[in-house]
Amino acid sequence: MSTPEFPTLDRGWDRPAEFRLAEERVRPDGRLLAVYGELDIATVPELRQRLDAAVDASVKRLVLDLSGVAFMDSVAIAAILHTRTRLGDSGRILVVVREGSYTRLVFEIAGLPRCLELFESRAEAVAA
Repeated sequence: MSTPEFPTLDRGWDRPAEFRLAEERVRPDGRLLAVYGELDIATVPELRQRLDAAVDASVKRLVLDLSGVAFMDSVAIAAILHTRTRLGDSGRILVVVREGSYTRLVFEIAGLPRCLELFESRAEAVAA
């Protein structure tokens, strides 16, 4: 059975959900980037390119919705932290990771709630 939190359950472990990114403007100085599928060494370069483009475009608020991510590795974490560093003190990265999800577990194990703003929903992150 497929659910929003676990999109690959009906596909099997050997057939992950297709990786894709969706982007939209949020407020004049913000951007929302939603990620679906798996974030690993094969897909992170595209994510990194979009994150860098947002920072290069002087985005000050970046909402990164990872609620559609079924798997992520350390390369993805490094890309997110690199973006946080590039935003500097004048920018914010707001990350959507659902409680109880695999992605949330990865964030907690890595200690990321101490340095990133985490939200349960896209609406909460956009409103923050």
